[in-house]
Amino acid sequence: MKSELWVSAFDLHYPDVHWPTFHAMMAFLKRNRVHGFVFGGDQFNNECISHHTKGKPQFRPTGQFAMDEAAFDQQVLKPITRELYLDAKLVWITGNHDYWEQEYEQEHPELLGRLQRPINLDLENRGWQVIPLGGIYKRGKMSWIHGEGLSGMHHAKKAVEVYCTNVNYGHFHALQTFTKVLSSDFRQKWVAQCNPILGNVNPRYLEGRPNAWVNGFTVTELYRGGHFNNYPIVVNEGEAAYGGRVYKG
Repeated sequence: MKSELWVSAFDLHYPDVHWPTFHAMMAFLKRNRVHGFVFGGDQFNNECISHHTKGKPQFRPTGQFAMDEAAFDQQVLKPITRELYLDAKLVWITGNHDYWEQEYEQEHPELLGRLQRPINLDLENRGWQVIPLGGIYKRGKMSWIHGEGLSGMHHAKKAVEVYCTNVNYGHFHALQTFTKVLSSDFRQKWVAQCNPILGNVNPRYLEGRPNAWVNGFTVTELYRGGHFNNYPIVVNEGEAAYGGRVYKG
């Protein structure tokens, strides 16, 4: 494998995006040759179809689903693909918030095939590989998941034990890393990393309560033999540093 640079964006939760973080990531895409881009799940917040907001019309404005979809395409999807080379690999991992689209269709079968973003946004024909909820994408010795199947305070440790491989994930919105070295072969080292997010770090439903959420994106460098280095890029006040450069939106 030749050296490859990959960028991962976890938990965008559109339209509740932390835009300074998004634009810092866009600055990185503009100035670097990126070989692969991964949406790590929960691209949409989907509050308007959530089972949590059933019977609460104030969270379900008329036409909100379609408006979010059209705006996401214009503000997020098209700008990202414009900055990537034509041969860049594009990966869309389905998160639990994204899966609410299918849950809603299950309750309303008359809408089957009308509420799934990968279909509505024509992702397959636009070059995106869609990974279903609970699925895994692998490249070299690194894997990507959303992380909805993990739980507990020490979810990075659980990720290593469950997947028995190196894995990048989101879902918990906070930085956490755990490494396991196999006693039977010290050359085998597995690391699980929970990554920073592009969603708003102060969601209104937490009502200002303390949280461990961190904004940012992730850079993964893959090289010979499928080996890698993983860099969580934390964004502070719209700025981030990597490789001696400052990126800001």
